[in-house]
Amino acid sequence: MSQREVWQRASLIVAEFGDDDTVDFVARFTDILKDTANPDDWRRIAAAVDVIAAASKQ
Repeated sequence: MSQREVWQRASLIVAEFGDDDTVDFVARFTDILKDTANPDDWRRIAAAVDVIAAASKQ
């Protein structure tokens, strides 16, 4: 995945999961990542989610 794709995917994840319970979160999260086969990309997306989530709380 390109850096742009990583950040787009991370932004989508942050936007989608505001008030989800655990079951809804897992289902949507799996849908967003299902076509991301490379575990290194998962880690890159997770790091971007952390940055976005931390910034939105300030």
